[in-house]
Amino acid sequence: MLYPYIELPDETIITHSEIKKDNTVLINFEQPVENGFHEARIELPSYKLLYNRGFNDKQVSFFEEFAHKNSAVIYKYARLGGIENA
Repeated sequence: MLYPYIELPDETIITHSEIKKDNTVLINFEQPVENGFHEARIELPSYKLLYNRGFNDKQVSFFEEFAHKNSAVIYKYARLGGIENA
């Protein structure tokens, strides 16, 4: 299950998973482009970039910083079933 978190001004949509059995949460980044989406995924709490399709290094660096700054809130919402249930 993916829960909406925020949409950035450049139309990048950030979603997150529930807390998995191994205590990880996945943060997904998707940006619509002409023929589909750019996509990236970061795993918490390791902050490991699991994959990137279409984003440049500067964007990925932003996503990594975003994950660090928002991890506590994302874990909170993942535990509660998304922002709408908080």
